[in-house]
Amino acid sequence: MTKNTDSDELPVLIVGGSLVGLSTALFLAKHGVESLTVERHAGTAIHPRAGHLHLRTLELMRSVGLEEPLQRLSAERFFPNGGINAMETLAGGEIATYIPNLNEGVAEFSPSRRLFVAQDALEPLLRERAEQLGATLRYSAEVVQLYQDADSVTAVVRDRTTGDDRSVRARYVVAADGNRSPIRTQLGIGMRGHGLLSRSATIYFQADCRELLAGTELGVIYIDNPSLRGFFRFERSGTSGFLVVNTLGDPTRPGALDVTKGLTTERAADLVRAAVGVPNLAVQVDDVAHWNAMAEVAERYQEGRIFLAGDAAHVVPPNGGFGGNTGIHDAHNLAWKLAMVVRGAAGEGLLDSYDAERRPVGGLTVDQAYSRYRHRVTPELLADDVPPLVDDFSMEIGYRYHSAAVVPDADAADDCDIVGHPRDAAGRPGTRAPHVEYAAAVSSLDLFGSGFVLLSGRAGGAWRAAARVVVDRLGVPLQAHPAGAHPDLLAAAYGITEQGAVLVRPDGFVGWRSRNGAARPDDEIARALQSLIARRQEAPRRNTITI
Repeated sequence: MTKNTDSDELPVLIVGGSLVGLSTALFLAKHGVESLTVERHAGTAIHPRAGHLHLRTLELMRSVGLEEPLQRLSAERFFPNGGINAMETLAGGEIATYIPNLNEGVAEFSPSRRLFVAQDALEPLLRERAEQLGATLRYSAEVVQLYQDADSVTAVVRDRTTGDDRSVRARYVVAADGNRSPIRTQLGIGMRGHGLLSRSATIYFQADCRELLAGTELGVIYIDNPSLRGFFRFERSGTSGFLVVNTLGDPTRPGALDVTKGLTTERAADLVRAAVGVPNLAVQVDDVAHWNAMAEVAERYQEGRIFLAGDAAHVVPPNGGFGGNTGIHDAHNLAWKLAMVVRGAAGEGLLDSYDAERRPVGGLTVDQAYSRYRHRVTPELLADDVPPLVDDFSMEIGYRYHSAAVVPDADAADDCDIVGHPRDAAGRPGTRAPHVEYAAAVSSLDLFGSGFVLLSGRAGGAWRAAARVVVDRLGVPLQAHPAGAHPDLLAAAYGITEQGAVLVRPDGFVGWRSRNGAARPDDEIARALQSLIARRQEAPRRNTITI
């Protein structure tokens, strides 16, 4: 018999406490917003999946104080700049190189560095930091009922250990409940894309491959031979790792795309031996995970007060490492908007920009993961519907937003591009704010993450003074900074003159800019901010004439 207790009330309920749910809780807590995360499992991840952290993800981890701990964790278990290549077998040598060095060319664009880190190590860090900042997490619990009205969402949360139910009333809900999202299904939100690619398996194993890996610093090793196609990821020790198997050899053969059918532990060990290329290799299989390689995106990311994030919103094959990274970016985009609305600083219309911004990026990501899967795993199935490959820098830090939360340049031509190379962004509204050295060991990116930030050129004192006036007038969190140690570099990077200014949103994306000075900078900033956060315009000032 279940026991019902009084209802809890809170600003945000997060359903799902894996990578994306934990990230959402962490980013909300960073903004000072209370949340409750409900996770059906007893704790954080137990398998080392989702290990390639992109540049943008590391920048976000940097903003919440986790970059250095992640660097240490990564160095303990993986090579710092591991590349990505392809082999027939591990014993057979390289046949193709996709990325020779994970961080080649990175310094131009970011203070962070890409790295590999296992999800079973990452999630405890996210959990600890989120709880330090005030987030509440409940494990071994699940949402069994969910309904919303005009003002809130009510959820019935069941303790999976005791069977007790408790009602939770939240202003908003974030559904981070995975690729089979029950909430997405309940809302009737469909998925679109390229559908099922294969019935794949991940084999977690132990085997001594130190001799074969000696002298290499590889992060991901694709395997292509008559027995299987997929990829390895080894830990630095060379004695453990996992093997993803997508096809049983040539994908055009009958049954090749169903790896999971009849997959016993003994058969899994044989697949590891076939991938290593040593028939008598001693292999211990620790676990085998069956999963479907899919490439789909949700038809919409929002239904009233409920938002989809992570795998609930987009499902991709692991090629390119987009899945977990894109979900973390969803969480970051949504968190600052929820925070501003919950605190009353922004209008609820701001939340509409989440779908407008993240769903096109989700569709792009689905296409690019699908394209990498076809090129790297099943090239025999390449067809006209396979999108052209977009380079990794563009995918990681070059995606662009078009929404009401972006004020385009007044003279901007119509441009609906979802992605572009970061070198070409030049501070354009809707793009990630560029990295420049702001001070010794300080990136311009280190200025972002809380409220809005106004950066101005060398002669931008009037903008900074105006920003103080606007803060008093609107009550919106806004910090104003001069051009820093290299004013000419900053102005060039952000596309402004020495009299110009730029508004950067709390998520580190450019929201508005004025390339030059303005007669009434306070009015310019106020109008831009009100547009960015969906606030009604102020009543026009009336001149007072004394006779």
